[in-house]
Amino acid sequence: MSQQPHLTDEDVKQYLQDHPDFFVGKDDLLMQLRIPHNAGAATSLVERQLSIHRERNVELRQRLSDLLENARRNDQLFEKSRRLVLALVEAENWLGIQAALDDSLRNDFGVDSWAMLHFTERNLEAPLITIRSAERQRQVQRLFKGHRAICGQLQQQDIAALLGNQSTDCRSVAAAQIRGKDNHGILSVASQDPSYYRSSMDTLFLDYVADILALRLPQVPVV
Repeated sequence: MSQQPHLTDEDVKQYLQDHPDFFVGKDDLLMQLRIPHNAGAATSLVERQLSIHRERNVELRQRLSDLLENARRNDQLFEKSRRLVLALVEAENWLGIQAALDDSLRNDFGVDSWAMLHFTERNLEAPLITIRSAERQRQVQRLFKGHRAICGQLQQQDIAALLGNQSTDCRSVAAAQIRGKDNHGILSVASQDPSYYRSSMDTLFLDYVADILALRLPQVPVV
């Protein structure tokens, strides 16, 4: 007599995977199968499947909730960005651009402190901030280490320099360089929370605003 082939656990597993409808019409067999539970008790296969489906449903609901929350935040960010862009387009001069940024960054985005530095020899009236010294300009630019933007914790004096101040209470900062035609500068936002701006964060929004400023500032008069 020929010897019966020996079935391994993997053989059974593969067969069931290849025939997912194997248990259709075999309810009596399903009820006989017992599946050990993490807590030690044994449940039927049907009960175990129901438990797995419930767990997966909870996970899927959580994922859906996260997606909806992300969509809501993205909608809010889009609307805030839209208002800012329209305000910058409507501004008639540099002071108007400064006012539009101040209103948006403080009221819509809730930043603790912000600044736009202008690298120019012009005499600009407050609240516009001018960095005339070429050496000071280089000192600020060196903080970027060759990058377009930076984000995270810096020394307080460096954050103060990005904000155009002698000192500051802020502990983290995000900044992007403004590179326009005959118009260069820095746009910075800062927080008193050391972990608010982190090096792992994306600076896409700040880069976007800096690009708009690079195009818009040369189009309007200073005053």
